Amino acid sequence: MAGLPHFTNSAAGVKLYEPVYLNQFEVLISPPASVTLANTRFRGEGILTQQVKKISGLAVDIQPAGAASQFYKFAERRYAGGEPSTSDVQFSVAFEVNLDDNNSMTMYKILRQWSDLIYNPLTGAMGLKRDYIGQMVISIFNKQGDVFRRITLNNCFPIEPLTPMNLNYESGDALYILDTTWKSDYWQDQFL
Repeated sequence: MAGLPHFTNSAAGVKLYEPVYLNQFEVLISPPASVTLANTRFRGEGILTQQVKKISGLAVDIQPAGAASQFYKFAERRYAGGEPSTSDVQFSVAFEVNLDDNNSMTMYKILRQWSDLIYNPLTGAMGLKRDYIGQMVISIFNKQGDVFRRITLNNCFPIEPLTPMNLNYESGDALYILDTTWKSDYWQDQFL
């Protein structure tokens, strides 16, 4: 007969395993070199890094090949498909937007310059991929700052328009959150 659950029956409890907290992460964002405001730094960190609120959709683990089927009369056999369903990753990053000492939305301007490298709606200019790709490095760590997973997203770029400013007199607590959607051609997923 199995014993009742008890603290001493739990390896995580007895060995004091620390849980994984989803708010213990840092994002280092490297825009294309021609984004001139990208050098804006405060205490060694780029302004984009400091304004990240959340990241979602990092499906770097899940790249299933889909399914293939064969039939014999009424019986179906299933196999992993012959090609992956996708070879890139699409993800979202939400940024908080603040005004700096010059009353400027510097972080917004950086992302606007980056987006304009792809297509500039004011001039009609369209960019080449080599000129508009950047990189993001996401480090996930424990409470002491020890990194246990690092995801490097290469050749990444925004794929949707920047979030418009929906102004509203009746909402005094509405802050401007810039939701962005990105694509990355390939990535490294390291467990350290």
